[in-house]
Amino acid sequence: MTPSTPLRERRSGLPGRRATDWNPPPEGNGAGCRVLDLPRITDPRGNLTVIEGVAQVPFDIARVYYLYDVPGGESRGGHAHRDLQQLIVAAAGSFDVIVDDGTETARFHLNRSYYGLLVPRLTWRELGNFSSGSVCLVLASHRYEEDDYFRDYDDFLVARAQADTA
Repeated sequence: MTPSTPLRERRSGLPGRRATDWNPPPEGNGAGCRVLDLPRITDPRGNLTVIEGVAQVPFDIARVYYLYDVPGGESRGGHAHRDLQQLIVAAAGSFDVIVDDGTETARFHLNRSYYGLLVPRLTWRELGNFSSGSVCLVLASHRYEEDDYFRDYDDFLVARAQADTA
């Protein structure tokens, strides 16, 4: 497609979304994660996306935090949670989220503020490949509790195997 391509040919079948915006899920089941298409209210003055607990995400939102000014080449995450679920949104810029459920690994490239990656409990996550100026917004189902974290991958695998057999 070139800039001279008519607007109707540059658009996908989904309202308000260019075909180049589409971020299909990876092969497999995405290690139990999925991309949520968040509501988008378009307006010539600027767009608005609303995220409400239980309405758009399957949990009450207990904590919100964001990552920003991540230096080039750095990564974040490197852990899993016993009980906490998260919705991860690229509020600005882009980054990759690599998730692992103990048997499958998937990479999601987040680059639109109206897509959110739902990460269930007992899922290892790594965030990297942050673009300049990116902001990673995270909505969490629980308040911070250090006891909820698996920071050692082998401990995570043991807990995941136990949960899968229970």
